[in-house]
Amino acid sequence: MNNIDSTANTYQFPDDDVSLKELLSPLWTRRWLIIFTTLTVGFVAAFYASLLKPQYQSSAILQIGSNLSANKLSINEAFSNDAPASIELIQTQYEILRSRKFAERVVTELNLVEHPEFRQGKYNSRFSWLTGRDDSNTSYKPSFSQVVQRFRSQLTIAPIEFTELVKITFRSYYPELAMQVANQVGQTYLEYQDEIHSATKEDTSQWLVDQLDELGKKLEASELALQQFREAEGVVDINGISGLVSEEIAVLTSEVLRAEKARDELKINYDFINRYRGNPEKLAELKEVNRHNSYIHLKNSAENMERKLSEVARRYGPKHPKRIATEAELGTIRNSIQQLVVEQAQSLEKDYYSAIEKVKSRRARLEASKANFLRLSRLKNKFSQLSREVETNKELYHNYLIRLKETDAMGNYTATFYVRFLDKAIEPKGPFAPRKSMMVIVALVLAGISISIYVVMRELLTDTLNSRRKLDSFSEAPVLAVLPKFKSSTMNTEDSHVSGSRFTEAIRTLRTSLLFNNDIKPPKVIAVTSSVPSEGKSTVALHLARSFSEMEKVLLIEADMRHPTVAKNLKLDPFRPGLSNLLAKTHQINECIVRDKHVKLDILTSGISPANPLAFLSMKRFDMLIKVFGNFYDRIIIETPPVNAVSDAVIISRLVESVVYVVHGSKTKREQITSGLRMLKQAKAPIEGIVINQSESIDTTRYQNKYYNDKGNIIKLPVRKQG
Repeated sequence: MNNIDSTANTYQFPDDDVSLKELLSPLWTRRWLIIFTTLTVGFVAAFYASLLKPQYQSSAILQIGSNLSANKLSINEAFSNDAPASIELIQTQYEILRSRKFAERVVTELNLVEHPEFRQGKYNSRFSWLTGRDDSNTSYKPSFSQVVQRFRSQLTIAPIEFTELVKITFRSYYPELAMQVANQVGQTYLEYQDEIHSATKEDTSQWLVDQLDELGKKLEASELALQQFREAEGVVDINGISGLVSEEIAVLTSEVLRAEKARDELKINYDFINRYRGNPEKLAELKEVNRHNSYIHLKNSAENMERKLSEVARRYGPKHPKRIATEAELGTIRNSIQQLVVEQAQSLEKDYYSAIEKVKSRRARLEASKANFLRLSRLKNKFSQLSREVETNKELYHNYLIRLKETDAMGNYTATFYVRFLDKAIEPKGPFAPRKSMMVIVALVLAGISISIYVVMRELLTDTLNSRRKLDSFSEAPVLAVLPKFKSSTMNTEDSHVSGSRFTEAIRTLRTSLLFNNDIKPPKVIAVTSSVPSEGKSTVALHLARSFSEMEKVLLIEADMRHPTVAKNLKLDPFRPGLSNLLAKTHQINECIVRDKHVKLDILTSGISPANPLAFLSMKRFDMLIKVFGNFYDRIIIETPPVNAVSDAVIISRLVESVVYVVHGSKTKREQITSGLRMLKQAKAPIEGIVINQSESIDTTRYQNKYYNDKGNIIKLPVRKQG
């Protein structure tokens, strides 16, 4: 059995299969929610569709054509006498048909304010109690603006692409009204075109004359402004002057850079002269001094004179006239050298001052050129602006003059486009809306997709260990086992611990992990804890103890004295003596331990809940009891309170050999798990790993089903009774 469990524990799923399974698993888990929500939305959509009245629509088609031949005028020229019509002009005709003023005219001609169409809503009269409106009430009369607004919402004007045709469609609850309105809109538009044509011919000539007069004044004013600007600024060739100034700026910039470079080089000599002023020997180190021809000549003369003095000194005494004359001549040469060094140093200082002035002069000229360039740029912009205004006014004046001449030449020429009915509207035979079946289908599809996306996204974004991908990224502790969802109500059934269910096989996998996880020996005393309450640690502890009891003698200790659940789940008396009674020395061991009648398992419930459970668990007597029990049992399972709730589990963790940390797969947040494990690690608890309980999204059945789902292959052996 253990070999099979070990094999199942090490089975690796294909990555792609696992990812798809984890993605679709939430949909299967929440299938009843998805089905219920989808059907509810579909029912609401069907009910809403049943409330709606049937609607009818009828369409008329107008043709906007030209009186000219086809090779001279196309649909784009339909609204112009002499040139193809623009897209904007064509669109204007469509907007006229859609306009409020045009709608008011049609409503007035048909007296639609009195028509019952505009006194009723979109819902059937038999559901007036639900909609809150009684359509049978004839005393209600809508205002003219309300009728016009609703009329426009039910009217559709749609040009047919690449043709001269316009489709006029009207929707109504009355089929005869739909036909009547569609035809009347076309007829009203014909009358409207006749009216505007006669008015346009009278107004066009006078309007063009007025525009020409105004444009002539604007042209004259703009030309005068340009001429005054030329004379005031003396502008002849503004572009040529601006180019010359730009070139001058480039030249001056280069000169400034060269002057600054020369000044910086002279400043080095100037600083050296100031540092060694009065020291000719040091000043002579300047290359401008020691490379001077006069300095080289005097230096050579001094060297020659020194050699001559050396020869004379060997032949004559200090007071000999030749020696005295030679020394005097040498002194004169040296004084000349010093005088030359001083003069050259002064010359270098003057050069430095001259370089400074040169830089200032170049900079001043550069700034003046820049200012002049900016001034010319402003003049150039102003000149361009005035020139453009003159050219624009000339072009406008020329165009309007041509238009006026053409208008005068046209005389009483008729319009070059016409409007006529191509197809008049007929009474519809049946309703076109609402499409109830389509509404229900769309509602069902959208509802199903929406709730499915919500379920999947909620599952993916929940910060729990509810998928194999999240388990792979969890590194705080090893994962010992993944337990499927399990109903605790079946905990006490006679064969729940020996059946071939998924949960039981997962518990056996956990048992195998605990037996073979340690390199030295399996842990004898195991504590089972969790982060927060309701994660299933009591169920895991009991079933793990029952699983171990199949092979050895096991004791299950319920150390959660604050909220004990083992006695209740096993249908034992909740007030029977237990661990607290042993620690308080009010009862004996044989009075507190109860034996499971199905398997080789002894259970020590929590007993009477004390006022301070932590004080009881901190007693040395509790440690001694565990050691004593260790002499009589092969395995001891201790169920402890949650780590994040109280510190009882931290105290107990120091007395055991292994801690199993139970985590609810879909409820426990990663932060809670990390916090609990951190507290146990700070107490140096021997954490064995975590157990993912109540898992709904992680596939734990693929391998187990291969071996355990076939009930015909399972032979149930008699379970060893407590001996």
